[in-house]
Amino acid sequence: MSQPSTENSASKPVTLRSIVKSYDGKTAVVKGIDLSVAAGEFLTILGPSGSGKTSLLMMLAGFELPSSGEIRFGDSDVSRLPPHKRNIGMVFQHYALFPHMTVGQNLAFPLQVRGYDQVEIARRVAWALELVRLAGVESRRPAQLSGGQQQRIAVARALIFRPELVLMDEPLGALDKQLREQMQEEIARLHRDLRPTVIYVTHDQSEAIALSDRVAVFDSGRISQIAPPRELYEAPASAFVATFIGENNRIPAKAVDLCPFARFVIPGDRFVSAVPIGIETKGADCCVMVRPERLHFLACQQELANSIDAVVTGVTYHGDSIRIRAEITGSTTELISRQANDGQRPVPRIGEPILLGWRTEDARAFPNTAHQHSANT
Repeated sequence: MSQPSTENSASKPVTLRSIVKSYDGKTAVVKGIDLSVAAGEFLTILGPSGSGKTSLLMMLAGFELPSSGEIRFGDSDVSRLPPHKRNIGMVFQHYALFPHMTVGQNLAFPLQVRGYDQVEIARRVAWALELVRLAGVESRRPAQLSGGQQQRIAVARALIFRPELVLMDEPLGALDKQLREQMQEEIARLHRDLRPTVIYVTHDQSEAIALSDRVAVFDSGRISQIAPPRELYEAPASAFVATFIGENNRIPAKAVDLCPFARFVIPGDRFVSAVPIGIETKGADCCVMVRPERLHFLACQQELANSIDAVVTGVTYHGDSIRIRAEITGSTTELISRQANDGQRPVPRIGEPILLGWRTEDARAFPNTAHQHSANT
């Protein structure tokens, strides 16, 4: 079935200028956000609880007004417009379907309030159900559908009037792991097919990495870094981002030399090297970070630039990979190494001494004064 044509179907860019939000007039939960989202882009706002991401989404939707600053959709300032005048689609975590209405009636509702005639409503409802691969369920009520089906109907309802902007607030949070992965694929497919501008809020790092063109990492009301997912993971700009996006080993260190790759002394008085970020002076207390999959067993790898003697403290079998916990010899600093299970390498035993290593370009070092959080905050 062909897509409905409408004068409002074109995606629009979104621009935020110096957005501040305070609920009590004293403490800002969003602190001067400047952000530009391209037309048709899929941007995810990622951050821990209390970082300001949901407050920003509510301002974009019009449910909250900014304390100061400007929100523009295309050339229009919508900062003070009510939600029903912003031409946005919303998808919530708990579906927000009307339980007393059928699926067809739920999908028709946003078209009825916009004044579409019955012929066009019927055509769009059929198109939307086909879009989310649920044709034939229009006479059922939401309670007769699975959680995954209900969320697909919620997505279809947000897209049915071809909005200029789609906002999604933790839309997969109520689903189990398998359904979340299936819905990630569905949302990615719908974005590829329709190219709406999407702003998506989540605290799930893997979800953000899988879906987004870019990710804005929020920390205490500010954007700590905004970049494509691969850049965030491979080249975090701060210790907070490095810790929040994925898993990272953290090795206490002291800077010895800064150029071109920095050298550090770590527990056990061993010298190692890493890419320095924000380290300005020799002798500075630092933290060297290296991803578990980049921390290799030297017994099974070619010689690497950096190596550490360690003792195995735990081994976990994950089927496709092996996860090794080890302590640096002579210290209590724990490291995690995760290696693909290729059936070729021996699995060390608890208490066994091992040699771990990494390439210099695979490790980054940050000053200990950098703002840091746990990914579970």
